[in-house]
Amino acid sequence: MLLKLSPSELATLTTALKRAGDKEIGGQLFGEQVEPSHFRVSTMTLQARPGTFSRFLVDILQAVRDATRFFDRTHHQYRRYNYIGEWHSHPSFEVRPSGVDVQSMRDLVRDPDFKGSFAVLMIVRLRADKFEAGAWLFDPRGFEQNVKLELDA
Repeated sequence: MLLKLSPSELATLTTALKRAGDKEIGGQLFGEQVEPSHFRVSTMTLQARPGTFSRFLVDILQAVRDATRFFDRTHHQYRRYNYIGEWHSHPSFEVRPSGVDVQSMRDLVRDPDFKGSFAVLMIVRLRADKFEAGAWLFDPRGFEQNVKLELDA
């Protein structure tokens, strides 16, 4: 799977990471399917309530509001525009999912109410002002793999 980030989303994310300092922050990834297994992130939400030094918890109410806003804006064209996954920062740790992160994503995609066929977890951080990121795909059948990230031109 290939996931592209727009320069504007990257700039917004970098600003938010600088502002958050050593607190974990996060949100949701929404975007457009360009081709099979190729997605362009068009919207990265930023949860208003940050986490702590070592933990980020999703605010479900804000996540629902953000998703509703995205789907209204894209006129509910789910085949083209949809939820891609979650993101959060690891300002003090490597950009790899923790055991809690992996279990949370497995729980998300295996939830009977989950409507997607996969979810991506992207973990980001700034290290000496250099952006670092990693992403992983989770699906309800237990398939998991790394996701290739690129900056969209």
